[in-house]
Amino acid sequence: MRSAFLSLTITILIISLTVPSYALDCSPDAYDVSIADIYSDLKTCDITLHSPEEVTGLELRMELEHESNILDTRTFLIENIQPDADITKAFRWDTDDKGDGKYTINSLISKNNCVIYENTYNFVNGRQIIPRVKVHDLVSNSQGFSVMITPQEAVLVDLEYMLLEGSDVIYSGIDKKISVHTQPVEISEDWNVLLENNKDYSARIKVKLYSPSVNYIALTEDFTAQDDVFISDTYEDDIGASATVDGISQVPFKGSVRFTVSKLEGNEETIIESVTENSPVILNGDDETVETIWDKRLTTGEYGLVIEVIGNDGDVLDIEESIIESDYEPSVNQTGTPDTQNTEQTPGFLFSVALMIILITAMVFRQK
Repeated sequence: MRSAFLSLTITILIISLTVPSYALDCSPDAYDVSIADIYSDLKTCDITLHSPEEVTGLELRMELEHESNILDTRTFLIENIQPDADITKAFRWDTDDKGDGKYTINSLISKNNCVIYENTYNFVNGRQIIPRVKVHDLVSNSQGFSVMITPQEAVLVDLEYMLLEGSDVIYSGIDKKISVHTQPVEISEDWNVLLENNKDYSARIKVKLYSPSVNYIALTEDFTAQDDVFISDTYEDDIGASATVDGISQVPFKGSVRFTVSKLEGNEETIIESVTENSPVILNGDDETVETIWDKRLTTGEYGLVIEVIGNDGDVLDIEESIIESDYEPSVNQTGTPDTQNTEQTPGFLFSVALMIILITAMVFRQK
């Protein structure tokens, strides 16, 4: 009896040590979480999870396999999925393998070390079929992205785009049934979320082709978000100046505009005044006018004006120079003051009044 108990204990211990903790099975009905979509090539991968109910504390494990060799492994913590919602993770594989043939993605979702969903996805590297379009020149920045699609033959495609912060998708969209005929087509989209200055992001696009079979072409491009504006219009005269500033970034511009006016005399230039005015917050597509008034009106002469837009980090984002020609001459003060004039006019006024009184009195006595 004692020997049988010892054997059972050893058997249980061996099983617990040889089976990975994440491979412990849970009840099939415990959580209804599934993989709604997945795409991968040898460079990048994106995967979308779906849950009909709220679920928290998930772990997503993904393996890239080729010819029974594990090339790379990624693990992500999924803090929360809202009811009937999706959550997408996108990332780059870390592998130097570029061999032709079949590759496998093993995906596993677990909660509390219990497996609740498994999936396998296959793709082939080194396709023999020439794609019907070429996707190239992906350019991304703080405003949005642009990509060029060049046709090999007329085709309709869908374009899915994502804005990534690390492996998290913070913004996404899709343009469907894009017609690509004989000329290259440029597609551009702006981000509609606020970005943080000097933070790294990635733009990911996937072009979906429907024939002869459904397949994708994917590209990913990194960029660092920065505030960005430009001067679209200016006005200046001897009284003051203004600049209209247009935003071209989803990083909020909280900078300023500096106006510097200088007197031009031959080859010499003397700064008369330099003033910096704060700008309202500007985003992509916004425009604001910032203006200033000179402390003293500019008198007759020629002046140089420099208008600079100063960014959030103190860097100059745009600059514009112009000339102000002034013909203003200050008015000359009169020699006499009002008080002096009143004093000089008073005797004549009193004499007139006295004469009028005498005439009226004479007429009254004559009538008597």
